[in-house]
Amino acid sequence: MTFWKRLQFYGIGFGIGLLVVLAMLGNRSCVSPNEMKMQELVFQSFELSPLAQCKLSFLKKNTALLKIEMRHFEVNYDLSDIHSTPCGLYFIQPKKEFETNYPFTFVINDCDTISKILDFKLSSALACSCQP
Repeated sequence: MTFWKRLQFYGIGFGIGLLVVLAMLGNRSCVSPNEMKMQELVFQSFELSPLAQCKLSFLKKNTALLKIEMRHFEVNYDLSDIHSTPCGLYFIQPKKEFETNYPFTFVINDCDTISKILDFKLSSALACSCQP
């Protein structure tokens, strides 16, 4: 067998192997645990505590708009208590590049399929008359 025949035979085997690996792995991507948790929270249904409802209306937002804007937020695991019972408590804050656009952070109590927003912590520049 000549060199070119061996190279052609190797190329065909390599191509088939490449297609098999591509079919098995697909289009996987590297996603951090923080991004995965934010995606999970966005796809769950929201419930708002009365205090959170008041502060959200003060910010002139609704839950649908908040879900869209959550792509600019991240979980702060240092302040969160993810192992609390019965549901994990997550402290959500804006990413560094969006801190000027979103002058608030919030706390989500994450149960199985329902995320309950407990409170919004507004920056000191905003004065809200909502009572805790």
